[in-house]
Amino acid sequence: MSSVLRSTILIAFFTILAKIAGLVRIMVFGNQFGDSAVVDIFVAALRLPDLLFNLLILGTLSVAFIPVFVEYKNKNRAEAYEIASTIFNIVLIGMGVMGVMGAIFAPALTSIIVPGFDENARAETARLTRILMLSPLIFSLSSVLTSVLQSNKRFLLSAIAPLFYTLSIIGSVFWLYPVLGVAGIGWGAVIGALLHFLIQLPQAVKLGLRPFSTFSWQHAGVKKIGRLFLPRILALDLGQISFLIVSIVGSALATGTIARFYYAYDLQAVPLGIFAISFAVAAFPTMSEFFEKRDLAGFKRFFSRTAIQILFLMIPISVLMLILRAQIVRLIPGGGPGTAFDFTATRLTAAAFGFFTLSLFAQGLTPLLARCFFALQNTVIPLVISITAAALNILLAIFLTRYFGGEALALAFSVAAIFNMLALFLALRRRLGDLHDNFLLLHTIKILIASIVMAAAAYLTLYAVAPLVDMTTYLGVLLQALSAIAVAIAVYLIAGLAVRLPETSQLLAILKNWLTKFTTNLFTGLDT
Repeated sequence: MSSVLRSTILIAFFTILAKIAGLVRIMVFGNQFGDSAVVDIFVAALRLPDLLFNLLILGTLSVAFIPVFVEYKNKNRAEAYEIASTIFNIVLIGMGVMGVMGAIFAPALTSIIVPGFDENARAETARLTRILMLSPLIFSLSSVLTSVLQSNKRFLLSAIAPLFYTLSIIGSVFWLYPVLGVAGIGWGAVIGALLHFLIQLPQAVKLGLRPFSTFSWQHAGVKKIGRLFLPRILALDLGQISFLIVSIVGSALATGTIARFYYAYDLQAVPLGIFAISFAVAAFPTMSEFFEKRDLAGFKRFFSRTAIQILFLMIPISVLMLILRAQIVRLIPGGGPGTAFDFTATRLTAAAFGFFTLSLFAQGLTPLLARCFFALQNTVIPLVISITAAALNILLAIFLTRYFGGEALALAFSVAAIFNMLALFLALRRRLGDLHDNFLLLHTIKILIASIVMAAAAYLTLYAVAPLVDMTTYLGVLLQALSAIAVAIAVYLIAGLAVRLPETSQLLAILKNWLTKFTTNLFTGLDT
C-alpha cells in the first residue's frame, strides 16, 4: 500500500470520527433549536471570524508554507524550522491585530453582513462575533502547527484535532447555553479552538518548532512564502463567500433561511471532509516533492490516479445522498425526541441539500486541483478562477432567490462549484498538457455506469422497505435508509467489479486485509 494511501486512510479514519461528531452537532442543534433565530444568529456571527480565517489562513498558509518548508528541510533542517518559527510569530501578530479590529468594528460589520435582521438580533450577533473573534487567532496558530506536522508526513494529530473542537461546541449547548445563552455556544467554540491548538503543539515542538524564538522576517524563505501567500489571500473560498452571500441575502428572507442552508451545507460537507480533503491533504507533500525533483511525468500520473480515487468515492456518494436526501434530513437535524425541527424545515432543508449533492463530485476534485497549482508554486491561476467563480455565485444567488426562494442559494453554489472545478482542470491541462485524459475518461465512465446501477437498486430498496416499517417513526426511517445504503454499497461494488474498476478490487483487498488482521488479533487474544 502506498504511503499516500496509508496516510489517506489514517486521515479518513479520524476525520470520520470528527464528522460523526459533526453529525451529532447538527442533530443537537436541530433538536434544540430547529431552524430558529438562535441558529441564524450563531451562523451569522461565525461569518466574520470564519471569513477572516479561511481567506487568510485555511487553504492559504499551508499551500504557501509546505512547498517552501519541504524545500528548505531537504537542505538544512535547522533553517527550515527557523522559517517555521518566524511564520508562527508573524501569524500571531497579524491575526492578533485583525482579531482586535474585528471585535472593535463588529457592530458596523454585522449591519453589513445581516442587513435584514432586526435591531435586537443584530446586537446579539455583534456580541457573539466579538467572542468568536478569538477563534481565528487560535486556529491560525494551530494551522502553522498542522503545516509543520504535515510537511513531516505526520497526519494523526491534525486529523484528531477537529474532533475536540466539535465536541466542545456540542458540550456548550448543554452546559453553557442554559447559563449564558447563545454566547455560551460562542465560548464553547473558543475552548474547542484552544484544544485544537494544544493537542498539536507537543509534537510540533518535538519535531523542531520553537515558537517565539525567531523573527527572521527578512529571510529569503519567509519572503518566498509571502510571495506565494499574498495572491492566495485574494482567492475567495467559494464556501465562505457563499455563506457571506447567504447571510446578506438570507437575512432579508424568512427566518430560518440561514439555518437551513447551514444544516444542508454541513451535511453535504461530511463526505468531502472524510474522503476528498483527506486525499488532497495526503497528496500535497508528495506532489510538492515531484515538482521539487522536476518529475512532471510522475506528477501527472500521480494526479490522475488520485483524481480517479476521489471520483470513485464521491460520485456514488453524491448519487446516494441525492436519493436519500429526505431521510438524511429527517434523521440528523430532524432527529431525536421532542425535536424543534418541524416538517417545513425538513422539506426546505432537504431541497437545499439536494441542490448541494449535484456538485459534490466537483467539490471533491477542487481541493486536489488547487493543490496541484500550489505544488507547482502557482497561485495566480487559482486566484483568477476563484474570483470568477465567486462572482458567478453572487449573480446566480441574487437572480435565483427572486424566483425560487432561499433554497436556490444552494443551487447557485453548486453551479459555481462545478464551474470552479472545470476551469481549474482545463487550466492545469493547458499548463501541463495531457493529464492521462483517456485514463480519466474511461474510469469516470465506468464509475458513472456503476453509480447508475447502484441508484436503481437504492430506489427499489426504498420502495420495497417502506411498506414494511412505520415511516412516521425515527426507527422506521432509519431502517429504510440503512437498508438502501447497504444494498447500494453491495451493488456498487459488484458493478465496479463487473466493469473492471481497479479501485473496487483495491478497496476490497484493503477491507479483506483489515478483516484478516482484526480476526487474527481477536482469536489470538482469546487464546491467551
